[in-house]
Amino acid sequence: MWFSVLKQVLKVGLIEGRHPMPVDEYVFETLPREGSLAEKIPKLTDIANSWIESKGDAKIDLYVTGMTPVLTAFLRAWGNKAGLSLLHYDASNKDYWREEWK
Repeated sequence: MWFSVLKQVLKVGLIEGRHPMPVDEYVFETLPREGSLAEKIPKLTDIANSWIESKGDAKIDLYVTGMTPVLTAFLRAWGNKAGLSLLHYDASNKDYWREEWK
């Protein structure tokens, strides 16, 4: 049917429980606690990669707030695929600004 060509757009936050965001789900429920940051990055990337694979070809609106190593792990896992938008909080207008990831 014609509607089968429409891709689902998921509203996603990076880390559950850090900031209230208008999202449906989160990539990370918790973060690895053990080890140095250098040891955590591969674990974070693996978690992000598994999450991305579980979503198939859905388009993602990723609400970005803080925790840069988690964001870079997600982006590393995402790679060059199409369909990702980063939404950054803009305090000047109290809304999110969309950046297409290409």
